Amino acid sequence: MIKLIQITDSHLGLNEGDTLLSMNPDDSLQDVLNLINQQQPSIDLLLATGDIVNDHGVDVYKRFLDVISANLPVPSMAWLPGNHDNMTMMESLIKESANQLIIRDDWVIILLDSHVIGEIHGNFSQQTLDFLQASLEAHKDKHILITFHHQPVPIGSRWMDRYIVQNAHSFWQVIKDFQNIKGILWGHVHQEFDELYSGIRLLSTPSTCIQFTPNNDDFAVEDTMPGYRWLELYKDGTLKTGVERVDYKDYGIDFSSNGY
Repeated sequence: MIKLIQITDSHLGLNEGDTLLSMNPDDSLQDVLNLINQQQPSIDLLLATGDIVNDHGVDVYKRFLDVISANLPVPSMAWLPGNHDNMTMMESLIKESANQLIIRDDWVIILLDSHVIGEIHGNFSQQTLDFLQASLEAHKDKHILITFHHQPVPIGSRWMDRYIVQNAHSFWQVIKDFQNIKGILWGHVHQEFDELYSGIRLLSTPSTCIQFTPNNDDFAVEDTMPGYRWLELYKDGTLKTGVERVDYKDYGIDFSSNGY
């Protein structure tokens, strides 16, 4: 069994302690990492699925990596960009930051770049779609987990679904004939999502900072706690997963905000 931990949408500010909607994302990230340490004694891979930072700066990405290395003894970590991220800065620290394969025993994890410079919504470039197609063709004998930042399906929140992967139809066309795809995993939506579609598990994960209210037409933040997702990938293709959240804490969030 392969144990994978997903964290997402940390939104760290330029300086440690900079707030987002009055919440300190450094503080909440630390709480989530503490929880992972308590609950997950053995981790094979840590995956951070975008919006690592809220404000660009190489030092912010360094701070994120330093916090991870100081708190989680994981043998392997990977990240990919979200709409708030700067790919060039990320790649200056970790050369392969998206459109890469992680091969572990009977599983292949495909990391894709869905971010569009200067936009909130997602999109897959032709290069990314070609990479996905080639990766699937090359690994028909393995179980597949695909991950990126933006949601590829509507999640039931009108304001958030404006920022879906704009050419998701092209993505689904590429993967439709591959029966070995077991899961699709993303961040971006700051909430838990878990549905089955054509035998594929569709999963999103809470942010390590603020949480968006599910099934809401307009921007809204709720008092659900930050969290992470664990995944267990088995030799026979079984995928087990769940979400864990920190215990209740008053983070001082501005719930009256209509955006950020």
